Amino acid sequence: MDPVIITPDDVAKAVRRAPNWKSPGLDGLHHYWLKGFVVCHAVLARQFQEALDQKSLPSLFTTGITHLVPKDRDTIDPSKYRPITCLPTIYKTLTSILSARITRHLNSNQVMSRAQNGCWGGGRGTNEPLLIDAVIGKVVKRNRRNLSAAWIDYKKAFDSVPHTWLKRVLELYKVDCTVRDFLGQCMGQWRTILCHLGERMTAAENHISIRRGIFQGDCLSPIWFCLSLNPLSTLLEGSGRGFQLRRGGAKVTHLFYMDDL
Repeated sequence: MDPVIITPDDVAKAVRRAPNWKSPGLDGLHHYWLKGFVVCHAVLARQFQEALDQKSLPSLFTTGITHLVPKDRDTIDPSKYRPITCLPTIYKTLTSILSARITRHLNSNQVMSRAQNGCWGGGRGTNEPLLIDAVIGKVVKRNRRNLSAAWIDYKKAFDSVPHTWLKRVLELYKVDCTVRDFLGQCMGQWRTILCHLGERMTAAENHISIRRGIFQGDCLSPIWFCLSLNPLSTLLEGSGRGFQLRRGGAKVTHLFYMDDL
């Protein structure tokens, strides 16, 4: 991957893609203001580049706020809450820029398996794998062919990927070493503060460090997670198994949508 040089245009594009009033993190800053104050883009680009070169970021920007939203009236059971983490806007802007550069590298080198439908811009999400699945089912039934299939949903997939593997997969796919070192340093600082019924648990002992899994809530996390599963796609595609819709055609070995296999 080519070295990353962050420009004001990169900042402008990242800010332009973001929703105006999405809930911010500890910085309390909405993207609306970054879109309006264009003069800030050059300053942010310079500071982002300095952070990247120094491979460090203040802990404020790697700390999220996790709002605990009750799923039903049983508010005593912790499993009945849906955690939603809000990350600082500045951190999300930086990771959006890095995500765009990494995605460009992956696309130009055709790294990501086409079986993964969860990380393509402008894709049809779950519709495409569901349609392929339905077509294969009809072909099997019409032609009376044999088919063995399995549907796998990983439990807590986003929260269980080891950080060592997240670092290793960036190395395997030749992501720029400066970006790798920077993300590895940020990963060691990932933490979140719980917020229940609008009240933050601000005591130091209530700051929860993220020791496994991705830091959900930014632009980089989805593509990074899909990248961590990509070697599995390579193994499945190289197995020689799969379903052939027509004679001489390509085999469909598997279909992914994020962690749904």
